Amino acid sequence: MNNTNWNTYYAGLGMYLICIAVAALPILSTGLEPKGTLELIAAAALASLFVAVYRGSLAARTLRDPNGTFAQALLGIGVCEGLYSVISVDPRPEVLFTAFLLWTAVGLMHLSPREVVALFTVHTGIFINATVSALFLGGSAEKHAEALYMITLSVVMTGFMYWRATDYTRVRNEKSRLRQENSRQAEEIEEAKQRIHQLTVQDMDTIALKYPFFKEELGRCKQRADRDGQALSIGLVSIDHFAALSQRHGEMVMKQVTREVVHRVARVVGKASLNDDGSGHQPVGKVGDGLFGIILPHINRQGAAACAEKLHAAVGHQSIRTLAGALDVTLTVGICEYYPGETLDEVLRNVGRELERARMRELEELQAAARPRAQGPAVKAATCAHELRLLHEKEYESPLH
Repeated sequence: MNNTNWNTYYAGLGMYLICIAVAALPILSTGLEPKGTLELIAAAALASLFVAVYRGSLAARTLRDPNGTFAQALLGIGVCEGLYSVISVDPRPEVLFTAFLLWTAVGLMHLSPREVVALFTVHTGIFINATVSALFLGGSAEKHAEALYMITLSVVMTGFMYWRATDYTRVRNEKSRLRQENSRQAEEIEEAKQRIHQLTVQDMDTIALKYPFFKEELGRCKQRADRDGQALSIGLVSIDHFAALSQRHGEMVMKQVTREVVHRVARVVGKASLNDDGSGHQPVGKVGDGLFGIILPHINRQGAAACAEKLHAAVGHQSIRTLAGALDVTLTVGICEYYPGETLDEVLRNVGRELERARMRELEELQAAARPRAQGPAVKAATCAHELRLLHEKEYESPLH
């Protein structure tokens, strides 16, 4: 709630003091007795307390009076006119008019034309009830003229305030429209900044970091590891047979494959809570065609090896849907742990060597799996008891392979 609206509330407290002073002191008319003055003060305190609680409440927002301006003016008129006309033996029209004028004027900048009319309606009802004898029952000519003059002046002032409230309402609506427009433009500017950032920092085919920004992010993680003395691991993830797959399926299909692979890699890294800066910035960068780097803060080599196994499972065990149908791809992952004092180039060379070692191990495993197994001697059949005994001793108790 801003200071301007609170100033309106504090001005309302001043209006209570002025109205009670006008009613109690013999300024425009005979003043109230001390008991009546105390009753007005107590009612004003209760009304002010209610408005202070009411401002900003759900009820106020529901009634479209979030600052409580209309409620404050309505209660002010009720106390300074309604209660005064009940307490006073001879309520004076000028006191009633003064209360209406002050309470409508204090919140005029925040009142709508309809609210001004509502306040005037309440004022008119109280005024006629308090001065009915002077207006209709043949009181003195002076009191009749005074009451008639004050009700006429109330109508004139209501028309003026209605006009001003219309202008203020138009200004408020325009300010609200401009704020909404500024907010919308700010959101568009922020979205444009994000798009520019993505175009500058991210590879649009894979949504991974471009290599210079990946290396820059790796440098920041290296500095944090040196400063905090925490572990840091780096990995290289290669899509196996990427060139052959590209020639076979085409560029569009491989874009789908690489994007999905990066998505799965980033998801595995995120689930392992490896991104420690809380910014949501994925530590996956494009190093080459079908080759991506990952940054693993706070993770040693053993933890990085476990993450590599999860990466194999996330990609190798689940087909990727493409325009060419479901494709099965596998990964080769090289992992190394950063040691304090190494430069970025040394770290990248080390992880490159680890990737080559991983490729060689996988190649050896494939060759071993494809190599034909050696055939053992054929099992002989026994033709007599003597041969059966010999086979039992020599053939059946030795391995066949």
